[in-house]
This record gives sequence, C-alpha cells and structure tokens, in this order.
Amino acid sequence: MVDANALLGLFWIGCGLVVLVPAALIAFRGRADLHVHYDEAVDPEYVSRRAGTTALLMGLAMVAYGTHQLLYGFSPTAFGGLLVALLILNALTKRFAQGWGSDAATE
Repeated sequence: MVDANALLGLFWIGCGLVVLVPAALIAFRGRADLHVHYDEAVDPEYVSRRAGTTALLMGLAMVAYGTHQLLYGFSPTAFGGLLVALLILNALTKRFAQGWGSDAATE
C-alpha cells in the first residue's frame, strides 16, 4: 500500500508544476495575456515581471511543500504556511495583473 504522504506530496508537486508552466510563460516569454485577470490597459511588460514572478513563487512553494511532505511527512505548520503564502501570492498576482503599482495605472 502506498503511503498517504507520498501520494499527497506527489499531488502538491504536480499542482506546482501545473502552475509553473503558465507562470514561466508569463514571466520569461512576456505572455501577460495568459493571466486570467490581465487588464489590457496595463503594460504587458509590467504584468510579466510582477504577476509572472509571483505566480512562479506560488508554483515553487507548492513544489517545495510537496517535496517536504514526500521526505518528512505531513506537517500542519508547513501546510498552514503554504496556504497562507498561496492566499497572499494569489491576491498579489491578481492585483499586479490589473495594474496595481504600475505607473500607468496612477495616471
């Protein structure tokens, strides 16, 4: 029988990889239009830099947590930290895609 920690660890690694693919396209290839909340009035370069980077952090956090769970098992503190980090990074990437903090948005 397979250990539940191994299954959940692989699940989180898979979810992280699913997030990392479009995040890498946004951040490295400048494909800001791939972001769901992208406002076309905002400079796509700004969105690629900010929203892409935060999306990369989200994916890396999931891969890191999945690896931690595979190696060491479930940790409620690490899981809680992952959820809080994902909530904060999700709000940030959404705001960056809508132009929050951009010079053009304040004009």
